[in-house]
Amino acid sequence: MGFFDSLTTGDNSSSKKEELRPSPAREFLGQELYGLDCRGANLYVHENAIVIDRTGGGLWNVGDSNFKVIPFKSIVAIQAKLETVVLSGYIEFETANSPLSTGRGDKSERRSENSVILSGTKERYDQARELLQYVFEHICNK
Repeated sequence: MGFFDSLTTGDNSSSKKEELRPSPAREFLGQELYGLDCRGANLYVHENAIVIDRTGGGLWNVGDSNFKVIPFKSIVAIQAKLETVVLSGYIEFETANSPLSTGRGDKSERRSENSVILSGTKERYDQARELLQYVFEHICNK
């Protein structure tokens, strides 16, 4: 997960693939359909919800054991930035009555609460696109 984890492996070659850890909500929501390794977090898509897992995600989250489940029916907007050259991309989910939509709370908390930062690889952006396609089909067509 992210830059600091790749440093600990000692091998950053594309031939060595690290496996994405299972979703922490698997026992509650069933098998995840999609998983995306992001900086400082993992993003999982289950049949009816997304899970943002910050457990062990990089330097700032060491020792944390937390994840957030957002049901599709609670998502009112998605903001995504894919295929960026200079800056990292991101996916941000906005929920009804969240600090994002009501303007309450700390600004940095609002930005990080429901979002993940994508690493700048074409493979990750392709995975993000596929994951978002599934989410859009389920929140926009219901």
